[in-house]
Amino acid sequence: MAVLFISENKLKENSFINGNVDDKLIRATIIQVQDMQIHPIIGTGIYNQLKTQITGNTVTAANQTLLQDYIQPVIIWWVQADGTLPMTYKFMNKSVVKRNSENSNPADLDELFAIADNFKNKAEFYTKRLIKFLEANETTYPLFNNPGDDVDTLHPYREAYQ
Repeated sequence: MAVLFISENKLKENSFINGNVDDKLIRATIIQVQDMQIHPIIGTGIYNQLKTQITGNTVTAANQTLLQDYIQPVIIWWVQADGTLPMTYKFMNKSVVKRNSENSNPADLDELFAIADNFKNKAEFYTKRLIKFLEANETTYPLFNNPGDDVDTLHPYREAYQ
């Protein structure tokens, strides 16, 4: 079972994602964002430490600050950027279909890309903020500079803007 750094409900409460969006879609996007955005930024050491502490319900005060004030805002904006298409389209047995409602019209593809790009810009800002926080607090987060040396260890990537 995947360990989430933010709950589906907290993400909905702090984003533009409507409360009626299926938690399954949000969960999948949170996991993807943690794997593809958060893990490379904070490195394997902190990433695994957070997962262990969350699972064991033993999150330290420093890591609680890191999660709530820095990592969760990054996740919120990346989920909105990366979730734009999966929340609009649904994979069915015979085709991919665009979600629709009786009282609204779905955005066209160009509008979706513009919306996702807007969210990505905000995600990159909060990612940079996370990186700066970890760099400024290296003594509190020693695993940032020493994430391990296993073959699958990710060393922190210190660039936020793609």
